Amino acid sequence: MCIIGPMATKKSTKTAKTTTAPKSVAAKTSQVSAKSSPKTATKKTVAASVKKVEPQSHHETKQQVKLKKSFVKYIVLVVVIVVVGALIYFSRSLFVAAVVNGQPISRLDVVKETEKQSGKQVVDNLVRNALIEQEAKKQNVTVSEQEIDTEIKKIEDQLKKQGQNFDQVLQMQGMTKNDLRKLIKLDKLVGKIVGKDIKISDNDVNKYIEDNKEMLPKNLKDSDLKNQVRDQLKQQVLNKKVSAWLADLQKKANIQYFVQY
Repeated sequence: MCIIGPMATKKSTKTAKTTTAPKSVAAKTSQVSAKSSPKTATKKTVAASVKKVEPQSHHETKQQVKLKKSFVKYIVLVVVIVVVGALIYFSRSLFVAAVVNGQPISRLDVVKETEKQSGKQVVDNLVRNALIEQEAKKQNVTVSEQEIDTEIKKIEDQLKKQGQNFDQVLQMQGMTKNDLRKLIKLDKLVGKIVGKDIKISDNDVNKYIEDNKEMLPKNLKDSDLKNQVRDQLKQQVLNKKVSAWLADLQKKANIQYFVQY
């Protein structure tokens, strides 16, 4: 009995030491884990908060961009409206001919009415002018600006002698200086093409003066009167030749009319 007792005590002591050791290790492990867990939790919390903050700031940026785009579109729209309004105001004469007690009369109505009254004549004149210019280009016939200026000076001098103002006469005829220059150019082209062979003799001039002396001006010199009569007779012959010449051009030309008057 005495021998067994001490041996048992030693064994139990060793066993006790063996069983208590794992507890101390577990305790240390739990302490280490307890110490490390706050840091890990803090890192996770910060990461989570960053993830939550980032999408919110990104969403706010998108809203700001949308607001800026909307503002820019609004400004552009306002500018376009102002520009279009200004163009309509300053170019209103292109669309409106007159306003009667607030009721506008459009230029389209004027054009329609003008076409009814003289549309055929206007088209015929434009066709005639085109034929003259084309034929002059084909024959290499030109009229210089100096020739036109000289003819305008003659007209001005004649009107002054008659006590008339050049600009007022043009206005009464519904013409501008540019319109007159075009007419003179066409007349000169026709004269060079058709009238180059026209000759008026002195006998023709004297006979016309004798037959029409009651209708001719009395305040002109004899030389000036003869020159005026010569030009008048030449113009009469030219008109006849031009009519036949234009009729021949129209027969040969390919003219398509899309509007019938």
